[in-house]
Amino acid sequence: MLRESTLCIRGDPNFADLVRKHGVNFIGPSVMSMETMGNKSNAINTTMSIDVPVVPGSHGIVDSSEKAAEISEQIGYPVLLKAVHGGGGKGIQVVHKPEQLHQLFHQVTTEAKAAFGNGDLYIEKFVTNLRHIEAQLLRDMHGNTRVIGIRDCSVQRNNQKLMEESGSTMLPEKWRQKVLSYAEKIADAVNYTGAGTVEFIYDVPSDAIYFMEMNTRLQVEHPVTEVVTGVDIVEKQFQIASGESIEKMKFQGKGYGLEVRVNAEKAVLDADGSVSFVPTPGEITKCVLPEEDHIQLISMAGDGKVVSPFYDSLIIQIICYGKNRNDAISKMAEYLDRVVINGICTNITLIKSILRDDVFLGGEYDTGYLPAYLDRIDAEELIKEIEEASGSVGTGLSIEMLKIDDSEELKVLSPSTGVFYRTPSPSEPEYVNVGDVVGTDDVLCQLEAMKMFAPVNLNTFSGDDGELYAGDGRYEITRINIATGQQVNEGDLLFVIKPVVDRAGESA
Repeated sequence: MLRESTLCIRGDPNFADLVRKHGVNFIGPSVMSMETMGNKSNAINTTMSIDVPVVPGSHGIVDSSEKAAEISEQIGYPVLLKAVHGGGGKGIQVVHKPEQLHQLFHQVTTEAKAAFGNGDLYIEKFVTNLRHIEAQLLRDMHGNTRVIGIRDCSVQRNNQKLMEESGSTMLPEKWRQKVLSYAEKIADAVNYTGAGTVEFIYDVPSDAIYFMEMNTRLQVEHPVTEVVTGVDIVEKQFQIASGESIEKMKFQGKGYGLEVRVNAEKAVLDADGSVSFVPTPGEITKCVLPEEDHIQLISMAGDGKVVSPFYDSLIIQIICYGKNRNDAISKMAEYLDRVVINGICTNITLIKSILRDDVFLGGEYDTGYLPAYLDRIDAEELIKEIEEASGSVGTGLSIEMLKIDDSEELKVLSPSTGVFYRTPSPSEPEYVNVGDVVGTDDVLCQLEAMKMFAPVNLNTFSGDDGELYAGDGRYEITRINIATGQQVNEGDLLFVIKPVVDRAGESA
């Protein structure tokens, strides 16, 4: 079944009919509960007051990098900087060392303002070995709360979910029951109304559960709960908003649901050999999405459709139902083998590879799974396969291609489409100016695409033979070709630099 995202929260074509049927204008939670739980700092204080365990941290808004440094020293590195209105993997950053804190604090503040209109941050201790568990709930105006299932969202990168499952392979039953009861307790405490999700951290080594946040809205992954419970969560939102009771609502978990997020992005190999991903906006020239009984699609993709650089890179949700976890995984992998998307790069190749990985199939992993997986596979082969799946194979850069004729100068080209920024925030100084001498690790600018900020330095670039700009070299900025706030395309000229030569005639 295919649903095209054009009308509402989940893009349901029956949205207008639901409005007419139930005669409601607002289908979200109450304003008070949104203010309390939608602000993650307030949510933490609320859950602490009802004896729900939370991750150690600031437990409130941190208004300066100096204060952030003080709190981080108290709870110990690594820490997480988190936007109070964050979501979708945005407005969140791991800080491993004190010397990183000032710059990253301002970077996350800027990103949060751009994405959510609010740059307020709070701090949490970074739990390094965890499962991401969430509980889907519904609560009506009569005080009836129903927690209809849990999801495991532990396959993620850059704090953004890639897959969601309708159960958890590792969560012990005692903690499953605690998650369900904690979610109900929180919803009752704030007199919540509507559909919502309470997210938890399962600290694997400590065998402990911590409240993380509550999403006072419908989430992208809600269909994996729908396919196993038979509950239409959107329909229930309308019923609740029109004053109906869910006291007699019945549901029973049956089978297994798996959702994957198809993003418009390509894999690139950094100079240090690690894999990263950059958005690939553009026109989809060919799109084949077969319709099958066990598959649901929520999609904006189609022949001739254009993926904009101004929004999230998610273009398709694919939800698969199986009789158990292995059946759902097998059906999803086989379905993705039949999907074709040309014109832009996507992460489908990566997803298919994960679905056939022994560690993933075994089900015993944490949120560090994906970075570890990328470290142990042939990254160059993955990059090649992603480009081939897009219908075109890219040409690697070489240092010769970057040389400016009759000059010692070199070009620095944009690695992706986005908006160019010379500063981490409006109140901060420029990263570089003409005449500055930089190393390959120094940040030159930031590119914002699909609400994500990516720092750019000379180590960002690599060619067929590895690093493009010598890692031990020093370079003078001789020209800055783009102004702050200007949109750039992949391959546009950003900077001109030249190697700094020492007195012995060698590059410094």
